[in-house]
Amino acid sequence: MQGIEKQYCDVAINAEITAWRELFESSAAETLAQVRYGKGDTLGLDAIPEICIARRIRDFDDHAIFVTEELDEAAKRRWPSDSDPVRQPLMFFCDPTDRSSFLKRFIQEISKGQELQKLGILMGREKSISIWNQMFEAPASITGATTSITCVRKGEIIFSVILNYITQTIFVASPAGVFNLKLPRFTDKHLDTIDLEHICKHGKRLEFLTASELCATADDRKRFVTFLGSPNKAGYRENFDDCMIFVAKDQKDAFVHHTQPGGPARILYLSELQKNHGPIGFIMANGEKIGEWIHWLAFVRFARNAQGEPVMKIFEVSTDRPWVKEGVLMSTAKPYSIFSSTDDYVYLDISRLKNFVIPSKFRSMLVVTPSDNDSIIHIMRQHQYREISI
Repeated sequence: MQGIEKQYCDVAINAEITAWRELFESSAAETLAQVRYGKGDTLGLDAIPEICIARRIRDFDDHAIFVTEELDEAAKRRWPSDSDPVRQPLMFFCDPTDRSSFLKRFIQEISKGQELQKLGILMGREKSISIWNQMFEAPASITGATTSITCVRKGEIIFSVILNYITQTIFVASPAGVFNLKLPRFTDKHLDTIDLEHICKHGKRLEFLTASELCATADDRKRFVTFLGSPNKAGYRENFDDCMIFVAKDQKDAFVHHTQPGGPARILYLSELQKNHGPIGFIMANGEKIGEWIHWLAFVRFARNAQGEPVMKIFEVSTDRPWVKEGVLMSTAKPYSIFSSTDDYVYLDISRLKNFVIPSKFRSMLVVTPSDNDSIIHIMRQHQYREISI
């Protein structure tokens, strides 16, 4: 990892910790209040982290492009048009608050009668994690609401940082490996000193498991996690039904583990955190926006076994007649894919998103599975779904 890349990673870590601290310093009422920021339905719990992170990134490098669903006009004008990755600017893809609707319900529950209390005080109570688990499924270390940043430099994924608001744990995937660290209290005066070196030294290396470790049977290897829609988000089940991973619709319903998971932290279902919470054979991005899955790529790239070999494989799924959502293809064949390649390597061609009114609405279907999950890998290859080597 080059020195400048480590600096960018340190800034991202600091930005997320600052956002988390600002959120926790706010009262429950402030986090649940509607604000005049971005979309009309924006709450404080969405706006506070995004404003903090954007400010921190721009203060450090005003030439970097900061990508969220609320991309500003200046960033749109500077969006790269050259497909040569060397000429593309530094980019930070950010999901300031994932699972915000779940976080809203959780805050409403733990703040009853205490709406003016700081969120950090309410969240610091002993039972907060168990309340989340009861409301939305264990383990909170995977299912909890998060904030996330992924850095793309010259077409390459450099690192991802994910901070879990519920367990107050930060995850970093970088060339140094994949680590997680339980953060001290939001009032701790040493929070500003936490950087990549600190996380690698004082945190714990996160292990991603083999299919043999995650799954006891052949059927277990077909169990999966993906987003299949909700009452106000139609089209996802139809999109999934058209891919060829399962022959029969009943099979899909029998093997699905979670139909409304979080986006960025979904990759953690393949880690040791999922152990004792049910077998998972693969995760999938089901025609979802880039901000939901781009954060997985650093984990796929940098998670290695003791022999230094990649522990996960990633495939791009395309259908013959792709569904469209908000005018955007939900699956992309190679000519439309963001993943481009030369004879030497695969890179992200960010210039392909320039023609989107909102580039963060680019969608894709991706499957990530342990490298030894032959049941799923054989299906991917039978249907000639493209393996991505990042």
